[in-house]
Amino acid sequence: MTAFFLAAWSLLAPTAARAVYTDRIIQIGIVHGAREVVMTPEGRFALQDEATGQRQDLLPRKAYRVEARGEGLRFGPHQADGQVRLVPQEYRATVFTGSHRYQGPLIVRSNRDDTVTVIEEVGVEDYLMGVLPHEMETNWPVEALKAQAVVARTFAYTQLGKYRKAGFDLTSDTRSQMYGGVSVPSAAVRLAVAATRGEVLGYRGELLNVYYHACCGGHTADYASVWGQGYAPRPLRGVRDGYCPNSPLAHWRVSFPKSDVLVALQNRRLIGGKLRSLRVGRRDAAGYARTFVAGIGAETLVVPSETLRRRLGATELRSVRIRSVRLRRGSVDFEGSGSGHGVGLCQWGARLQAEQGRRYESILRYYFPGSTLSVVDE
Repeated sequence: MTAFFLAAWSLLAPTAARAVYTDRIIQIGIVHGAREVVMTPEGRFALQDEATGQRQDLLPRKAYRVEARGEGLRFGPHQADGQVRLVPQEYRATVFTGSHRYQGPLIVRSNRDDTVTVIEEVGVEDYLMGVLPHEMETNWPVEALKAQAVVARTFAYTQLGKYRKAGFDLTSDTRSQMYGGVSVPSAAVRLAVAATRGEVLGYRGELLNVYYHACCGGHTADYASVWGQGYAPRPLRGVRDGYCPNSPLAHWRVSFPKSDVLVALQNRRLIGGKLRSLRVGRRDAAGYARTFVAGIGAETLVVPSETLRRRLGATELRSVRIRSVRLRRGSVDFEGSGSGHGVGLCQWGARLQAEQGRRYESILRYYFPGSTLSVVDE
């Protein structure tokens, strides 16, 4: 496991304090487990066979179909033993695959199940340039974007190696963070990343396992309560948020067909009978439902709240900070507040704080009390 150290600095420290930071190259899983991939170079790239070292020039703007063939790999007309590297041969050359562009270098390999994995090697700071536009609105105040940059950077460092068995560090989707590859970042995004270069959140000399979400609805969640970890360090125990209740996501109502809720409650377990009742079972101190109790036929079923939310759809049942549940003749109505799991940085709260003139350091202290802002150093 890679060890990281935190080099603390203050606002009054000389700029040389930042020089200890060296941008780390990380590997992002762009595609994993696909039967085939289409990759289009936009600019000059060389295709290098990792086994033999042999190189072939790729034609710009030509779409190459990539498939696994047993132990080998077919990259358009080219054959390789199992892994190739796409190496850019000119500045700003990119490869288009899926719906995004990537600067590379890129690694493409075949898997034992005849699927293809595509990995991009990218520096953490450039990675953040592709994360921020997909995780926060780029026209939000720059201090909110700075807070997001610090949290996203910290998250990346704490999650490195999570997907080591798959051959990369992080995914490009919500299992890690949304990453859209090369884009033309707004001036605010460039400033947010550059102004916080290397900065991460720590606690007692170690990196803090940070998280973020869209809207807490008035109180962020306790990390241990959400993920059943038993104990949360002080910065992750949740805080009352006096800013977030003014956001458009703070209060909501949603209705589901009763039949859909019944299926979601049972999952693959067929109990039989009608949905007689549904209520919040256990609720934590911050107001988040932790279990639902359902009466189905003659049985009573207890379901973890996040499980039900996932089955119904996390974009529809926005949060488990549930205020009320009502059964109607053909539907189940939920009323709640917030959007997301509720742990860590509340993005809407950060925006509203920034609009009132608060700096990103203050925003981070607000949501992660007791944490320290430092420069990461391997």
